Amino acid sequence: MITETFLNSCFSLILNKKAKLKRTKILYRDILETIDFTTSKETIDVPISIQNKVECLKKILIMLVEDKPIENVLDSISFSEKFKQLKDFIEIKSDEELKAKTFDDIIRQIRIRKKVNALFRNYDELSNVLTTIKDGSFDSLDDLVIDYESTIKKLYSNMMESNRSVTVEESASLDLVKDDYGHAIEMIKHKYDRSNKTPTGFPLLDGEIYTGGFDPSRLYIVGGGSGSGKSTMLNNFIIKSACLPPTLSVQKQKKKKVYIYVTLENTIEESFLRTYMCLFDKTLVQVLTELATDKDIEKTMKKKVSDELEKNNSTIIMKYFPAMSISTVDIMGIVDNVIDEYGHESIQGLYIDYLDLLKTDTKYDLYRMELGYITLSLKTLAVEYNIPVITATQLGRAAYKIEHSAELNVDQVGESIKKVEHADSILLLAIDRSLETLIHGKIGKNRSGKANVALDFVVDFSKSKFKSASYSTNEKKQDAGSASQSPVSFAGLVNTI
Repeated sequence: MITETFLNSCFSLILNKKAKLKRTKILYRDILETIDFTTSKETIDVPISIQNKVECLKKILIMLVEDKPIENVLDSISFSEKFKQLKDFIEIKSDEELKAKTFDDIIRQIRIRKKVNALFRNYDELSNVLTTIKDGSFDSLDDLVIDYESTIKKLYSNMMESNRSVTVEESASLDLVKDDYGHAIEMIKHKYDRSNKTPTGFPLLDGEIYTGGFDPSRLYIVGGGSGSGKSTMLNNFIIKSACLPPTLSVQKQKKKKVYIYVTLENTIEESFLRTYMCLFDKTLVQVLTELATDKDIEKTMKKKVSDELEKNNSTIIMKYFPAMSISTVDIMGIVDNVIDEYGHESIQGLYIDYLDLLKTDTKYDLYRMELGYITLSLKTLAVEYNIPVITATQLGRAAYKIEHSAELNVDQVGESIKKVEHADSILLLAIDRSLETLIHGKIGKNRSGKANVALDFVVDFSKSKFKSASYSTNEKKQDAGSASQSPVSFAGLVNTI
């Protein structure tokens, strides 16, 4: 894994004076990790011809991690007899002319080696599982499948963690005096450009609450008690957005708008039925009548649905799994499959019904710790894939006593406060106790737009449809006063960038 070509590339990356390149401690540590991993493996011997380069590169990297200026580092090692023969080589690497693409290729090679390191963390465990398969020494088929699945998920999780650290590195470090602001400014433009947001389909939410819709890399949670319409709202978010014309950026890319819906609550046929009812404003009785009277109902339904979605170049991918049968790692695999088919830029959002029904790959003594871990994993997934993740969760018993929107609060989120801490936005729902067509709502937390705002939703559950959203007539003055300043104007400003 450590070749002279790779070493030479690393020297170019860290020493070149002419490159306008952001070199961070994380990058230096990644190279060190790759070198240490290779030299620590008993079966891998670094050729004697390049051992001196390896040791020199390690020393330079260690000193750079210690915040020593590159000029001082090179001056210091120049007095070493051990590295004296590399003096001319180092000068060449410092002054050579290299294209930006060359540096990108070098960084890519470092990342690939880092991923290999991640794969090898569980090599012995994987080897043991494969050995038991080969010689039949496993105790039972049940144990074999469990061990195999657990090992593969760990390998996949390690790979995702490696990818996530790269994403964090690219966006989380900025020296306000030394560094170039270009990357940070581009990230701001991308994050707050409405063309990169996924609309909710509700004019009030898109226009004022979320300043354009759901942001990439953010986690949105809809909380409610049983019967409050959590699942229906998630479904409506998808349908309303899918039926909107694509943004200019999506039109230019000529890619389909893809919505991923993972449900552990309703089966595929139930989810499809609700989507069909909402899409065509039909009751269950009306749909069942169609099924009974149309002899070619399969073709009829498919044509109606596909025509409706294709008008706006959209599709919805539904996946059903039994409750507590999949984890966030499994969902990553689903997203990867969609990316393989449609491309990353096509994904408008990942909708999961719902958070509390996911399982963890690591067991905890307390259920609230598991829920906290699941929530954090979903947030990590949103950041890793740079897509909005929208899910739902249960509220506690207090939510069943709500009489108007202002009474909703984030402390009613059930089981684990970590759900609130890790989420970027919390929308709370409670059904009106006297009027079944009214759902009370409140934006309890919102990192991008208005927060502490009371809402009312008019709903028709007979057609699985949220019909409209408005500010609550019971909204308290402090709710409106605590909202972020002028989100609509700010969103308009972003559109001019």
